[in-house]
Amino acid sequence: MTSEILKNYRAYEVKHFQIETLKIESALLKKNPLKDPAVRFNPLLLPHSEGPWPVVVVLAGFTGNAPFYFNPKFNESNSIQMIDEAFARGEAPEALYVFVDALTTWGGSQFINSAATGHYEDYIMTELIPALKEHYPLSHKASDWCVTGGSSGGYGALHLGSQYPEVFGHIAAIAPDCFFEASLLPELYHALPLWEKYNQSTRKALEELRNGKLTKNRNWHTLLNAFGMAACYGAHGAPGEFQFPLDPHSGEKIPALWDQWLEKDPLHFLPKRTSALKKVTGIYLDVGNKDNFHLQYGARQISKILKTYHIHHDYVEFDGNHFDIGDRRPEVWKWLATQWRT
Repeated sequence: MTSEILKNYRAYEVKHFQIETLKIESALLKKNPLKDPAVRFNPLLLPHSEGPWPVVVVLAGFTGNAPFYFNPKFNESNSIQMIDEAFARGEAPEALYVFVDALTTWGGSQFINSAATGHYEDYIMTELIPALKEHYPLSHKASDWCVTGGSSGGYGALHLGSQYPEVFGHIAAIAPDCFFEASLLPELYHALPLWEKYNQSTRKALEELRNGKLTKNRNWHTLLNAFGMAACYGAHGAPGEFQFPLDPHSGEKIPALWDQWLEKDPLHFLPKRTSALKKVTGIYLDVGNKDNFHLQYGARQISKILKTYHIHHDYVEFDGNHFDIGDRRPEVWKWLATQWRT
């Protein structure tokens, strides 16, 4: 018998990468209004070569967290094993992969700054990325950096990639949150009776989430999605507070509040960032043609915006729905491997 001590827990073999964890004691998250942890653990896959390495920043979907991708799965490869296997086939790039820890009590941060959740965009851009550069031999070329994710992670990829083209030269988004009229408004109407029951109280909603009452509802994920997105897009008033953009009695949109939400919709902010997007080396957009949140319609509109401004991108529409995102990640790695070979 032989035995050894491994640096990080894992229940499977990773042949082509070293696993490490970058711990960030975030000054920016220290006083976040939800009292979520300020200490964040960001797992990494490190190549065995000397570097300098390209970098892939991986963002998770709503109620997920990229570090969870390291959890073993029954009878199938998890995301980490899929990268390792794809690399062996030449279908994933040799790069440092960082799995961003950005989960909040409300289920996600959308990787933006919000007075109701915390400054997660700043945490990524001014704490996590500088720490990566400090500790590892990384490429300094934006064309060697990619930000990617699915669903909320895809939203984060579009937001951060279009906001910081000097950092991210590649953007890969799978079924990104967008077209709020079709994808988010129905969720808000499902949750509106509960918001009325809470007397439009953020404190009450948070209390019901923490004591488990909210998640006892049969459609709890829909409700949590509505409240979680309100925390990200509808911050209003004191820190930690948010509002729905709907009149709780009539259901009518409140124009000033709805406009605040729409400012965060990629269909609205991407046309304002076309100069930045033209600096990006590669953009990959992927969505199912039966998306449960109607995101195929938003993705088609994003592709149309990019075409209108003559911004080259790769657009793929697959036969499937929103919950097939995990199966699409290998397509991102394959695309990125091709991008970095050219």
